[in-house]
Amino acid sequence: MFMDLKMMADNAGSKEDFIRFLKVLQADLAENKGRWENANLENYLEGMEAFLTDSTEQSQMKVDFSPSWSLFANMMLVASIYE
Repeated sequence: MFMDLKMMADNAGSKEDFIRFLKVLQADLAENKGRWENANLENYLEGMEAFLTDSTEQSQMKVDFSPSWSLFANMMLVASIYE
């Protein structure tokens, strides 16, 4: 399921795409809470902060930090697993 979510995040090009992504992300949490590293809000926000803090131009995960629906979706997806 993560790869499906990753594809949706990468292809989020509009507000409507982002809303669809959020619905699927919420459903994934409800169905697969045990697979999420950060299943509560506090840990989820800490994961997002850690990802953004750790991400640089030299990071293994190449992320375009230009504001976009795709960036927002990817930040939310990575926050579910990033420690």
